[in-house]
Amino acid sequence: MLIHESSVFQATYDVLKDLHVARRSFAKSEKYALGERMEETLLNVLLGIIDAGQAKQEWKLTGIDAALRELEKTKILLRLASDLGQIQERRLISYQESLQKIGRMLGGWRRAI
Repeated sequence: MLIHESSVFQATYDVLKDLHVARRSFAKSEKYALGERMEETLLNVLLGIIDAGQAKQEWKLTGIDAALRELEKTKILLRLASDLGQIQERRLISYQESLQKIGRMLGGWRRAI
């Protein structure tokens, strides 16, 4: 199976796509600072997943660990965006649930190696 067909890739891709759309409603001052940074860290999660998926067995942990670190950064930035009123509570809850799911998938992948 190709990495872009995996459930962890697809879940991360879907959140990134949704966040990109949601960023349009951010205040101008936050759209190009906080919003862009959130997208960048989530994109780094996706890139870590790709790196891990294409790496040799002994290097997969490096990509997964990088993705997990970026996922934690994304969670903090998301919380900050919510505290600053840039994300509605219902959307925040949805993002948090999705990011938790991604974290569980990455953790399971990591344990399987």
